[in-house]
This record gives sequence, structure tokens and C-alpha cells, in this order.
Amino acid sequence: MKITMKQIAEIAGVHRSTVDKVIHGRPGVSDDVRQKVQKIIDEVGYKPNMIGMALKSQSKVFRLAIILLEVDAMPYLREGIEHGAEEFRDFNVEMLYHTCKFSEPEEQARLVREAVQKGCDGIILSPINAGVVRDAVNYAAEKGIPTITMNSDLTESRRICTVDQDNDKEGRIAGRLMGTFLRERGKIAIVTAAYSTENNNYGVKNRESSFLSFVEEHFPDIKIVRRIESMEDPVITFAQTMRLLEEETDLDGILITCGGMKEVGRAIKINGTRGLVVVCYSDYPEIQALMKENIVTCTIASDLPEQGKLPVQLMMNHLLLRQEPEQEQYFVKSAIMVKESI
Repeated sequence: MKITMKQIAEIAGVHRSTVDKVIHGRPGVSDDVRQKVQKIIDEVGYKPNMIGMALKSQSKVFRLAIILLEVDAMPYLREGIEHGAEEFRDFNVEMLYHTCKFSEPEEQARLVREAVQKGCDGIILSPINAGVVRDAVNYAAEKGIPTITMNSDLTESRRICTVDQDNDKEGRIAGRLMGTFLRERGKIAIVTAAYSTENNNYGVKNRESSFLSFVEEHFPDIKIVRRIESMEDPVITFAQTMRLLEEETDLDGILITCGGMKEVGRAIKINGTRGLVVVCYSDYPEIQALMKENIVTCTIASDLPEQGKLPVQLMMNHLLLRQEPEQEQYFVKSAIMVKESI
């Protein structure tokens, strides 16, 4: 016998509208009551009518807050987001775009809270790994507003899932490439977004940690002599790279774990340095151009548009059909590129 929402309400001792709010993830229910009702739903195996829910939702306007970082990946992520939204063109989906700089965690947290206060149905976030952002995402969850992170994760937050590249794996790949091209010895520097501060990019930091562990284990004669924290700011990236090349005249290689390869490449060309092994990430047109000029040795490219598209699909399935993501982490494919790949 199929159980109804009315029966679930009677078991829980609440109004039918409360059960409806829990099923559809809407605000207006305390955490204790929500947990109580959800436990009953799980125990009785209640499944809402998916077709009916979808048809009923065709007249609803779904407002998604898209909060992006002003970094090299942004236009490619947005391209994927637009493709994802196109798949739901039969529904009224309103995409509300916002951007902030990598160095502005308080602003990003404000944008998340503002999305909740304006009644957005979901949040897709390219996160800064900072406590204030984590608190804002948790606040959204308390209000019944789901968040999906992309292009990096926000661990220990109440986001429902993340879509990213496998940064642990990509860090090891970079280590293998660097060691092979350097013939297992040399001095290298690392250009990263931020490492020593809390306000960093979790994925980039994870990528670097994996690289360092791999190199230490497999290539002990490769020494890291400098780290540049660029905050993914073009001006900082260029100035810091110029200073690095002027001061470390016997440098053998550079690993760029984040964006900013265009500025690193400009500094290398101005300095006149030749013979550096340069390993970076992504396959932007400017990176491909630097590969043709023999400035970039190789890059590890991941599908950035897919990192934008998949969160929209997951979010809309969650809002339309109450489908929980099957995984906590979704990783897109990556590929090694050299000059001959272009």
C-alpha cells in the first residue's frame, strides 16, 4: 500500500504542509522537525510522484544564484553553465550571476547570504576556502537553500556536492611530468593562488600538496626554492614572477598550480629566460600559444565547461525531482597536453 503525505504528517504529528516543505526542501521548518519528518519518510520509503512534480514545476520560476570568481577559468565555467541551463529551457530558470575577486572572501560570503535573503532556490558557487564562506553556505543550508560547489571544493560545509577535477591525481601527474622533463634533478619554483593563508583555493592547495609529496618521494633531488602566492591577480602574478626570475638565476623549472599562466609567460619572455621546464594546468588559448613558443612545456587540461554544466543539471534535478546527488564529489576528465597535441 502506497503511503501518502497526509499519513506521514499524522505519524509525525505535523501539518501536511510541513511534510511538503521537507520533501521539497523549502524553508519554514525547524531542523529538529525536518529531521523527524525526513526520518519517517526514509523509514516508510516514500517516493513523490516525479512526473507530477515536474509538470507542476513548469509554471514555477527557478532562481539560481551563480557566484563566480574573477579568475582565468570564469568564462569557460560560464559557458558550461549556459549549456546546462539550455537543457532546462522548458522550465522557467533564471540565472543570477555575481562575481568577486579571489581575495574577497567576505564579499563572496555576502553574496551567498544575499542569495538566500532574495529567495533564490539554489546556489552554484566557485568557492574561496574561507571560514566566512563556509558559514554562509551553512546558513543557506539551514534556510533550506542547497549549494553546489564547482571548480573547487568547500570541505566541512553543508554543500550538497562538488564538481571539480581530481586535484590529488593531477598533482601527482604534474610531479611525474616535472621529474621526467628535469631528468630527476633541479631547482623549481611554484606559482600558487594562496597557500599560507586560510583564504585559499582548496583544489589548488590540494593539487600542490599532492605534487610536493610525490616529488619528495620519487625525485628527492628536485628542490623547491620559492613559492609565489599570486591571489590569482594578474598584476601580482607578473610582478612576482619577474622578481623570481631576477633573483633565482639558476632556476630549472616552474609549476603553476592556478591561473595566471599568461602573466608568467610574459615575464619569462621579457626576462629572456630559456630552457625552463614549465608545467601548468588548463588549455586556454593563451596557454596553447605559449606552448607553440616553447615557453610552456606541458599542461594538464580538464573539462572546465563540464564543471559548469554538471552543477546546473544536478541542481535542477534536485529542485525539480528531489533527486539527491549520487556522489559527494564529481570529477571531470583531464588530459596531458604537449606542443604536439595542438
